[in-house]
Amino acid sequence: MPWADLTDVRLYYELLGNGEPVLLIPGLGANCRMWDPVAPELAAHFSLILPDNRNVGKSVGKRKPHALSDFAADLVELLDELQIERAHVIGISLGGVIAQRLAVEHPGRIDRLVLISTAHRFGPYLRDVSALLGRCLYRMPYTLFQRTVELLGTAPAYYDSHIDEVEQKIETLGGDHAPRGAVLTQLRCLAVSEIDEPDFRIAAPTMVMCGEYDALVPNCYAKRMADEIPGSEFHVLPGCGHNPLTEDPGMAVPMIVEFLQRKPHALFSRLACEPRPEVVSSSRVP
Repeated sequence: MPWADLTDVRLYYELLGNGEPVLLIPGLGANCRMWDPVAPELAAHFSLILPDNRNVGKSVGKRKPHALSDFAADLVELLDELQIERAHVIGISLGGVIAQRLAVEHPGRIDRLVLISTAHRFGPYLRDVSALLGRCLYRMPYTLFQRTVELLGTAPAYYDSHIDEVEQKIETLGGDHAPRGAVLTQLRCLAVSEIDEPDFRIAAPTMVMCGEYDALVPNCYAKRMADEIPGSEFHVLPGCGHNPLTEDPGMAVPMIVEFLQRKPHALFSRLACEPRPEVVSSSRVP
């Protein structure tokens, strides 16, 4: 079980698989275990770097983070520790916002970028969702906070048909959850980490993926983000909520693998295309 003794954190991470390096950044309050359902399939193609963000999971912070740039700096230091100059990056939800910070502030460290269920602008809707989560986390038992997250983030049909799995997840996280203070800090960092419009420049080939029924970060916000990333691909996964990797891994994971393995000339061809392709990724949608 490796740790990296970095400037601001003793950061826990796991390595899995062989191939080109892929850094996976977890979401709000989540640790590297969130990737367990899809890690084996991804590891068949890539070398996965699976960190716990500062003060979550087994990572122990030396200093309190003040913005999402601090989390991005931790990950750049981790790549330095592993002697990896460049990596593909996958970020989901809050991890997707951290991944954007990496792409904007450290563009030379990213080959290709996958942003899942995330946004780059935080208007009244997303600010109120974040505030709601913060109040639930502060005032409720953790199981009720987690239930709120599941209700907002899970596609209704999936929730109904997989209620036993949902209940098991709520129960498990209720007994083994991230420190409340660490999650509240992540929310506070999110609130002050929007990138100013003139500075939002992502050069890496990018795929944006989101669910059809995500109330935490509705896909209209992912679409707006994709519109500001030149040449990016935009995929709405039908029937999915906030985490398409668990709700429909059979669709989501092959898309990610194909994108990360795509030959450079195909990527450059897409980057040159106008307008940027918008894709609804299933024949199940009429």
